[in-house]
Amino acid sequence: MEIDVKAVAEMLGVTDRRVRQLIESGDLPARRAGGRLLVEESLLPRSRPKTRPMSARIAWAFIDLLSGERPTELSGSERARLREKLRMLLASPQPAEQLRSWLRMRDQVLRLSVAPPDVGAVRKDGRLVLSGISDGRSQLSAGDEVEGYVHPGDVASLKADYLMAESRPVNVWLHVVKRPIPHPAPLGLVIADLAGHNGPREDARVREMLQRARW
Repeated sequence: MEIDVKAVAEMLGVTDRRVRQLIESGDLPARRAGGRLLVEESLLPRSRPKTRPMSARIAWAFIDLLSGERPTELSGSERARLREKLRMLLASPQPAEQLRSWLRMRDQVLRLSVAPPDVGAVRKDGRLVLSGISDGRSQLSAGDEVEGYVHPGDVASLKADYLMAESRPVNVWLHVVKRPIPHPAPLGLVIADLAGHNGPREDARVREMLQRARW
């Protein structure tokens, strides 16, 4: 069932303005009909953010820390705070939920649909750095879905080449960032992307990957 912005705001416990911001950023898929923005109720997050998000700069530094790297361009106090947050994360009974709260401002996510026969070609496209469910370390890779990082300058051509559409069912998740993402994607980024799916199988893998990681 589709519901309007006001109903979404009431369900999530946020303002109408915040819902519109989520829609504009691509974090909440919606369509316009008769001058109204409509959201499919089944797509609403199953859990609400518990804490304020980190800024994009701090979020990417935390991802570096999750990847076993030393965050750069941070003050000593910022590094200390991030190390404390890492300890909090590892002690949390719901680490994926914590990551969703902290890291949700780090990028723009496009949720798209592509013809199933083209999914394999998208996965192999050099403009895309696979991550999340499409990274082998997640152990969730499925042949009918693809997730990865793309530079803003490549989005239009990638969508055009594979006739990607903003429709259902979603089987392509494009994280749009200007910063270069290495092949393979850093481990912390894979973990963060899995948490972003807000699903039981992804949350379980986040917990398992954090337990097995070494810092």
